[in-house]
Order: sequence, then C-alpha cells, then structure tokens
Amino acid sequence: SSGINAEYGDFTRGDTDYYTFWRNEEVGEILCVEMHTGGSDALLVYKIKVKSSFTSWVDIYNTKGQWLSRDRDEGITQDKWCVDECAKDLPLTQGAWQLDRNTFDLPKAQITTLDPWIIESHEMNATDSTEDIETEYYASGYSHQRMTFTKTDGAPISGSLPFSTSPANVVDDAAVVDDSVTKDFTMGAQFVEVKAQNEWYACRAPAGKKVRCSARMDRVHIKVPFVQVWKRGSCMWFVNGFFERTGDGDLYQHIEEI
Repeated sequence: SSGINAEYGDFTRGDTDYYTFWRNEEVGEILCVEMHTGGSDALLVYKIKVKSSFTSWVDIYNTKGQWLSRDRDEGITQDKWCVDECAKDLPLTQGAWQLDRNTFDLPKAQITTLDPWIIESHEMNATDSTEDIETEYYASGYSHQRMTFTKTDGAPISGSLPFSTSPANVVDDAAVVDDSVTKDFTMGAQFVEVKAQNEWYACRAPAGKKVRCSARMDRVHIKVPFVQVWKRGSCMWFVNGFFERTGDGDLYQHIEEI
C-alpha cells in the first residue's frame, strides 16, 4: 500500500494489512512502535509485525487492548506498544534511568604513546669551557585529561545522559580502572580536567658538552570498549561503546646531549 487510509480499504475488520516505509537511515533494533490516528472511527489493532532491512521480524502486541480514535469517547489518538513493558520507558533519559554498573574490557584496550608536550626548552653549550655551565629556568603550563564515553549500540538514548563512574587510565603501560576517583560524565560529551603545573629547573652542561634541557609532559591515549547496565525498577538495558582518554602526565625535565 502507498499509505494508510481507511478510504482505500485499510483496516477492514479481521483483515491483515501490509505496508512498506522507506527511510534513508538505519533504525537499529526495533523495540517499540507508536500508533497515531487522525480519524474519528474507532480502531482496534491486535498485533503489528515489523522488520527492517537490518533486522528480523518482531511481533508487537496491543497488550492492553487499547482502541484508537480521535473521539475521546471511543479511544485515544496515539499509543505506544513495545516488545515488553521495559521497552516502553525507552529511550534512556536523564533522571528516569540510573547507571547500575560500567565495565571496561581492559584486555582489548588500545594504548598509544603520543609525542610529549614541550613546555620550555633551553640549550647549554659548554663545548669550549673547562667548567660546567648551569642556568635555572621556570616552566609553567597546564596538563589536561580529556575523556569521552561514546555509545556504539545498545538501548537508545535521548538527549544528554549524565552518569558517574570511575574512568580507565594507563599505569605502567597497562590499562587499568582508576577506582580511586569517580567522575561525572555525559554520554557523547567530552569531559576535561585541567591541572596547573609549574616548577623551577636547573639545566647544567658538563665541561666540553652541549645539552638541551626541556620541561615536558608525556602524553598517552587509550581507547577501551565498555558495557554499561542501566536500570529502572526491575527493568534493565545495556549500552555498549568506547571510552577514550588523552592524558598529559606530570611536568618533568628531560636532558639530552646534543
């Protein structure tokens, strides 16, 4: 059928009607359908069987036997039916659902060492000197921790979805969960933590040598899969995705002979 219209024989008592809808986007797993009516004739649908080009057939029933009609004496103008009662409160929204637990798949973490951030750099040349040459300098900057939880699949989400959990980090070249802290995140939004760092350093070139002294922060990036369990009452849904963190280490001095 090209549309849903009772004037063309749709919704005849006892019949099964078939429709095809075209959309240029992936709708994901079908969990619910919403029925709307603009007509005053009462309609009682028993079941909707629906699939997409990416999913198999799903049967969704009118479990409450709700009539649809624009006439309030006969029914309601719209209703939402789902594969089960827990799906009726989807998508996950702020305040309605609570994060029960967040689990990182640490063995699958991807760790990348990035180029260090050079705050200050000084060269000391004692190649023509019989004595060491030394100077002091002051380095000041800000380290950043940039973290993001990105959903890839699972239960649908509407709007911003805040939650609190412990982030993943890199310690001794290994992915770990930093259970010592809990931070407030929002799904899909970058969390940024800034820390001021400053220090005085002494840069010494031994007699007959030339050195470069640099105040720097090491940088590392980690990407690790996560699975979250969200609950509301007895209902539970899963959200899968990736957690990414780009972090600056503490300020330190690196000395190299040049």
